[in-house]
Amino acid sequence: MSRLDASLAHAAESLDLLVWHVPTSGQERRLMAGNPRPLLGLSEADFLALPAEADWPGCSEERDPPRRATLMEHARRHGNSEARYSVVVDRDTHWLDEQISYRDGGWYGLIRRLQRPAAMTALPPPLDGLCRQLLDKLPHCAFIARREPTAKRFRYCYANPFLAERFGSESLLGRSPQEAFGDYRGGRLEKRYAACLTYQRPVTYEETLNYSQQRYNIQTTLITLGEPSVAHEFVIGFVHDLTELDSARQTAANAHRRLRHLLDTSPAVLYACDPHTPWSFNYISRNVRRLLGLDDKASSPDTLLERVHPDDRDPLTAWLGNFTHHHQGRRTLRYRLQHADGHYLTLQNQARLSRPRVSNSQPELVGTLLDVSREAELLAQLELMTTRIPGLIFQLHRGAEGGMRFPYLAGNDRILDTLDTEGLRRDAHPVLGRVVSEDRPRLMATLERSAESLAPVSLQLRLHGFDESIRWLLIRAQPERCNGDGTLWHGVLLDVSEQIAREQRLRTLSDTDELTGLANRRRLMKGLEEETSRARRHGSTLSLILLDLDHFKRINDTWGHVAGDQVLERLAQLCRDTLRQEDIIARFGGEELAILLPLTPLDQGLRLAERLRRAVAEHDFCVPRGAVTASLGVAEYRDGESLDALLERADRGLYDAKRGGRNRVSSDGD
Repeated sequence: MSRLDASLAHAAESLDLLVWHVPTSGQERRLMAGNPRPLLGLSEADFLALPAEADWPGCSEERDPPRRATLMEHARRHGNSEARYSVVVDRDTHWLDEQISYRDGGWYGLIRRLQRPAAMTALPPPLDGLCRQLLDKLPHCAFIARREPTAKRFRYCYANPFLAERFGSESLLGRSPQEAFGDYRGGRLEKRYAACLTYQRPVTYEETLNYSQQRYNIQTTLITLGEPSVAHEFVIGFVHDLTELDSARQTAANAHRRLRHLLDTSPAVLYACDPHTPWSFNYISRNVRRLLGLDDKASSPDTLLERVHPDDRDPLTAWLGNFTHHHQGRRTLRYRLQHADGHYLTLQNQARLSRPRVSNSQPELVGTLLDVSREAELLAQLELMTTRIPGLIFQLHRGAEGGMRFPYLAGNDRILDTLDTEGLRRDAHPVLGRVVSEDRPRLMATLERSAESLAPVSLQLRLHGFDESIRWLLIRAQPERCNGDGTLWHGVLLDVSEQIAREQRLRTLSDTDELTGLANRRRLMKGLEEETSRARRHGSTLSLILLDLDHFKRINDTWGHVAGDQVLERLAQLCRDTLRQEDIIARFGGEELAILLPLTPLDQGLRLAERLRRAVAEHDFCVPRGAVTASLGVAEYRDGESLDALLERADRGLYDAKRGGRNRVSSDGD
């Protein structure tokens, strides 16, 4: 031990002091100076072994001593705490004062011995017993102050348990008002106590006191105990803490101001009226004047019923009359009310019948008036728009279990003519069942992908109309998740049947020869590209036939171009009747036709060409028999060959047939 530590220990023992420390991180107490045996009757080992928040053994039960856990918690929250108490050591009562500070993450405590003054002596036995019986059980704060016979000063000699618990006032005992509350406020309390004793009558006052680093607003009522001639004069005080009450009053006042401000600035008018005719107002918020453009000199808001649009008065009267004691639910009605400048506002009135809080009191009709003119205008525009668009606006919901329904469905589409829209809000299958069976898997797969990735839906599909026609529909929708309740799509459904038909007509015109109705050269080349690509991928084959009418110029020159065109038309029909459905027949130019034969080797192509040649020679083209014959060239596709090479070989076959005498079939000899 250093000389400084030895000097500190000697001084603490000489002055009856005890200094201890408890770190926050642990519960073990450390003795810094002093000896715990003379003050607490504990050896140093017992003192250190005692848990940090445990009460000292031997604390007097004459007065409820402060709990050490409470003292330490108060010091942790406020920085300091102080208590005075007694401890019985070897049948001798030691009066102690303990001060606790919370600094640097731990508690520091100082315990010192007090000399027991006469003012701290317990109450006389009869009075003490009476106080125990009357004041200890009170659920209110009570204290007794005793005036010293010589100094004429007051000291506190009793505090009931409720006061000690509420204000931590155990340390008041033995102290004067000046010592407890300071010279100024303590001196004022001394005068009040003295006046109560002097005039022998109760005194009630309100006071603001600072005690234990807290501020209290209290109301105290004083009464006397004993006559002025008694040597020891006592005054009893009953204390009511107004701190929370004053705070509540201030909070209520602020809340009331905020409520009035909200009511005055809110767009909704709050009202309460009688639940029967003439429905007189018991209350209506002042913002009704701003809503209707009224000034303070205008007629009373009680005349609101006179401002209702004539067409809406009967519905409003019926609506108000439906509120009964048996139907107290909230109800809503929209009607028009006239503004001060003459135009009408659309108001939404939402009201309910209030339940009386006091017996024998009458119920009231309470509600709100909200200007929904803009909303009503927008809804009217939306309704007009939905009835005029060539389709549907919809919401489609798919639940977690897979069931689908239309929560919203509006528009002027013919599909609604034979469907129950209310039923579709519960079940969407009457609509989904009309989807063409070939398109239904594609629809379900698209919805599944959209539900997983929240990708927008853009899809064309066919639907059976109510008249059994097939209609093309375009669906565009945006999905969103519904908090674990499946997926909701917001979208539009448009009838694009005419557009699809027009596209098909244009596609047909672009791919078809106008005279014969056969495929044109463009469609033939596209088919050749597709079939040669398939042949390269799968190792299959195909053949190409070029057909040319023999001496066609002679036909035009002899019987005219009209007859020549009729010959070409009949030739086209003859080829369609003779060849297979999968074969592509095209007018290659003038009187020349090209025939694409998929999956057909050369020998089969030659047989088809020969059958076609005979059919042409034997067919009646409305010209002298034998005047119309055809020469045909056949070529089989070779792996890796270009389209031009294939066409060139078929053309060489045709040239060989012409050179060999016409009305025959030939193939490229290469």
